[in-house]
Amino acid sequence: SSGINAEWPLRPGMVLRNMVSFEEVDDDLEGEVKEECSKYGAVKKVVIYQEAQSEDEDSEVIVKIFVQFHKSSNCEVAITGLNGRWFGGKTIQATLYEEQRFLRDDLSG
Repeated sequence: SSGINAEWPLRPGMVLRNMVSFEEVDDDLEGEVKEECSKYGAVKKVVIYQEAQSEDEDSEVIVKIFVQFHKSSNCEVAITGLNGRWFGGKTIQATLYEEQRFLRDDLSG
C-alpha cells in the first residue's frame, strides 16, 4: 500500500518469516503478533504482507510479518528472542529490516 510511508517513520523494524502459512492468516493474526512481540518492548505497528512468488494463480504465497518497535533496542532483543524459535510447528526467521526499504514501500526483502 502506498500509505505505509506516513505510517512507518524512520525506525528500525523486524521481519518475521515462516511464522504462519498463507492459509493461517486471519483477522486475529495482527493482534496475536503484537501481543507476542510486546514481551520484548512497546510495539508501534504490525504489517502482515502476503507475497505471491509468481503471477500464476496457484503460486505459493509467502507471509512476512513486519514489526516496528518504539525503541530500536527492543527490536534487537525481539530478534534474538524470536529467531529460530518454534511456533506452530515452524521455525521462525526473525531479521532486522532496513528503514530505507520501508521508505520506498519495499516489502519484498
